[in-house]
Amino acid sequence: MNLKDYYYPVSSEGYTKVYKYIDKNDATKIEYWKVISIPETNTLKTFSYDAECNLYNTFTEVIKKEGAELIAYSNFEVDSTGKRKEIKATVVDKDVYKWNEDNKYSYAVTYTRDYGHVHFKKTRTASGFETITIKGEEYEAAKFRDNYIFYFLDHYTRQKFYQDAYYVKSIGMIKYKRKIPIQDQLIELELHEILTNDEFEKLKRIKQKNKRKNP
Repeated sequence: MNLKDYYYPVSSEGYTKVYKYIDKNDATKIEYWKVISIPETNTLKTFSYDAECNLYNTFTEVIKKEGAELIAYSNFEVDSTGKRKEIKATVVDKDVYKWNEDNKYSYAVTYTRDYGHVHFKKTRTASGFETITIKGEEYEAAKFRDNYIFYFLDHYTRQKFYQDAYYVKSIGMIKYKRKIPIQDQLIELELHEILTNDEFEKLKRIKQKNKRKNP
């Protein structure tokens, strides 16, 4: 089975789409993923924002014959002066999404935050297909089990959690169910709508304006 059609679309003309995800169990938990297809470099770049439209991650993949490979990864955090700063990671392993049903593959990065050095690895395993319902509509989805592990190297500790991710033809990821051991509630992030870039930028301006009024 070729799983390429289930991944985020790659267009010869390029596009920018903003995926708005809402937690099924807590409507205040919202994420916006701005996905940009760049045909000149055969890459996908994803900018991830929180509910207040604050950028917290960028993720760049190159689309190859066998699948999508990670080439750049950055986190963003607010420093002591209130400014948002970029933390660029070093890519250690690169396999994000395979077009065939390889049993298991991973990507990994290392980076340094204020509290020390971090090694992050995500391992993905294809889990077949499942019919799911989102906003009253049924979809056939390719399902994956993703295992996350963070090693906090300066503190000799680690954190592990897993999620089940669901991908749909011509859309990409439509849902994930994530279980973090230190949290009681299951996170079920579902696709609510796909915005244009203009719609999202307008929303960002409104959020920023409100933040200035109510710091």
